[in-house]
Amino acid sequence: MPTWLLSRLPDWAQPAITWLLQPSVLVALGVFSAVVFVASLIGVPIFLARMPAHFFTARERERLSLPPPARSRWRWRRTARIARNALGIVLLLLGVATLVLPGQGLLTIFVALCLLDFPGKRKLIRRIVASPRVLRTINSLRERAGQTPLDRVTLTQDQTQND
Repeated sequence: MPTWLLSRLPDWAQPAITWLLQPSVLVALGVFSAVVFVASLIGVPIFLARMPAHFFTARERERLSLPPPARSRWRWRRTARIARNALGIVLLLLGVATLVLPGQGLLTIFVALCLLDFPGKRKLIRRIVASPRVLRTINSLRERAGQTPLDRVTLTQDQTQND
């Protein structure tokens, strides 16, 4: 690293930048970037294609009139929910990383938001999907996978009815 650049960095940042620019760290970052790039190219379209067309327009249990989950399976459901949220956090971090590394950063962040549980999730996701550019991208991925597109009219109608 050039000495003129090191002299302009704060003292606390110099060891971190020096470590980051070591050849072994750069190679590891390159390999990580390639793996995340390939994983996002394969995984994100698969997730978006497998998403039900009514994901944003109706809640599953209400639409199917299913009874509430059985009390005997609460441990399994809790474990699955924890695993889904852990995967969502990992995807969120990878999505943020792929904003600067090669990959589908915004789509990966969107998938992470779909997996995470937090207050206002459905409203936020519906707002994101209501954007014509995002909806067009998701629908083109779904079309290539042979799935029906998400319907924007239903999205906006459902948003006003349920929120």
